[in-house]
Amino acid sequence: MRFRLSHWIVLAWLQLSASWAQGVPQVQPEATPESLLPEAPIPKTSEPDEKLPRLFWIIPTFTVSDSKAPTALSSREKFRMFFDNSTDPFTISSIAFGAGLAQANNDLAGYGQGAAGYAKRFSAGMADESASSFFRTFLFPSLLHQDPRYFRKGSGPWKLRFAHALIRPVVTNTDTQRKAFNWSGLLGGLAASALANAYYPEEERGAGKTFSRVGMGIPFSVIDHLVDEFGPDLQRKLTRKSKTSQVAP
Repeated sequence: MRFRLSHWIVLAWLQLSASWAQGVPQVQPEATPESLLPEAPIPKTSEPDEKLPRLFWIIPTFTVSDSKAPTALSSREKFRMFFDNSTDPFTISSIAFGAGLAQANNDLAGYGQGAAGYAKRFSAGMADESASSFFRTFLFPSLLHQDPRYFRKGSGPWKLRFAHALIRPVVTNTDTQRKAFNWSGLLGGLAASALANAYYPEEERGAGKTFSRVGMGIPFSVIDHLVDEFGPDLQRKLTRKSKTSQVAP
């Protein structure tokens, strides 16, 4: 895939949008005294330790966590993250928007123009998103016992938070929350890029194009995680500014 100006704009916008959804964790109900609760068997697999709301009620987040003591995800939960992300209306509408810009600039020219060309670009975008999420969120994290989530620091010196986000494409957590090389992200990106050779135009196929797509994806992963880290801070500032302007006479 040839990364022209429109792809840089679209992908940067998608990364920002997908990351701005992590806000304040939902309030948990008050605990009931243990003496009043019936005994229940301990579940074999844990549920995700938190559910983050959508930003402005529309922009989702599925692989970002504010938890300081996260529970391990089962393979089923990793698959659910992949499925939710790939089928979310906002994800689909973002891909549709990107396909329109790509057609306007005649990117992936082998697809042609008109309705058929747009349909091919949209289908390729859906395949790219689904494959990347499947390999990087579910398959390789399950096989290699790595955690696909990004864990926000959320506070502290901005330089440390910046560095934390910057190294996330190469350093991740295992299911036991130990640091490890991010094989899931690397192999997942390589697998998704290789799979694209099956449906991209002929001029966009081959080993060189495959590794080029992988390399070009790294800066966008960095942007993604920087917004994962600092996006909620910006959201809170904008929200406070909006409330202040409404109160002012």
